[in-house]
Amino acid sequence: MKRAWENLDLEGGGLQSANRRLVRRLKRRNIAYFLWFLFPLGGHRVYLDDLPRALGYTGLTTAAIILYLSLGNWLLLVPVAIAAAWALYDLVWIDRRVTRINKQIRVAEYLRSDNRPPAGFRGRYTDDAGMAAAATEEPPHDGSPAGAATTPHGRKRIPSFAEQERILRELAKPK
Repeated sequence: MKRAWENLDLEGGGLQSANRRLVRRLKRRNIAYFLWFLFPLGGHRVYLDDLPRALGYTGLTTAAIILYLSLGNWLLLVPVAIAAAWALYDLVWIDRRVTRINKQIRVAEYLRSDNRPPAGFRGRYTDDAGMAAAATEEPPHDGSPAGAATTPHGRKRIPSFAEQERILRELAKPK
């Protein structure tokens, strides 16, 4: 498929651009669990924005290394046991933390002050005189096929999802 879709302007505003920003910011469980294997360094805690406890993992690892090098093998078990128990707790903690962070990210993204509809967006109804009455009634159906490019009043409207797919298929056709 050609990459002509990349030239489409999707950053004009509205829900589509908010969703694109959201997808880039969300935390992923599979990455957090992969980083959990590096728990002596606290990588999963750093990824999930918990820097103080990530430094706790690093401190326990440093203490274990210092105890091993200076006093012997058996004292190494104390910080290692603490870190291992903490890491086992983190297997449950990761899922809850990802859920909590992603919820905060969604709320922050959708409530941004610059999330406005695209310029010229007027909602479902396009005639100003009948807008108040049309809010309580079903719009009249004039028998035009679904996917018509204009409203019954002759005004342009935003393409439907099916029309957008058709446009993308046309862009993907080899020339």
